[in-house]
Amino acid sequence: MPKLDLQKLSRDLDRRRRDRPDGIGPGGRPITGAMAIVRENLDALEALHAAGASWVEIAASLAAQGIHHGSGEALTGRQLTALIASVRRQRERREARGTQRAARSDLPKPAGRRLALAANLVPPRPSPNTDPAHTEEELRRAQLASLQDLLKKD
Repeated sequence: MPKLDLQKLSRDLDRRRRDRPDGIGPGGRPITGAMAIVRENLDALEALHAAGASWVEIAASLAAQGIHHGSGEALTGRQLTALIASVRRQRERREARGTQRAARSDLPKPAGRRLALAANLVPPRPSPNTDPAHTEEELRRAQLASLQDLLKKD
């Protein structure tokens, strides 16, 4: 059994990706963007269907706007419902993985509160009647004075 050269494999994969024509997916099929359109607009498509439009009518309207099947033909109602079912399955799997991840005890729980600067790093609010340039200079001098004991040489 020959030994696998992982570096050569990586180079070959990079070359194949680089040499693939634009608009062609990894399986050799044209990239039409129909799946991305359905994914981004699933709620709107479902609302149109709930309002009484058939999937065939919605597919024909999408085709009129230039959204086609990988073969270049207009989307059919069956192809559109297949894309919608696929997007739904992807969402369900993503949500299930998120739920499983949230239940893991070895991962830190997300912080319930927002991070904030320490009190000594928050700049004081200037009063509206003061000159901003003068106030900045005063702030710098006050901060330097508060750090003098740290800067003194022993």
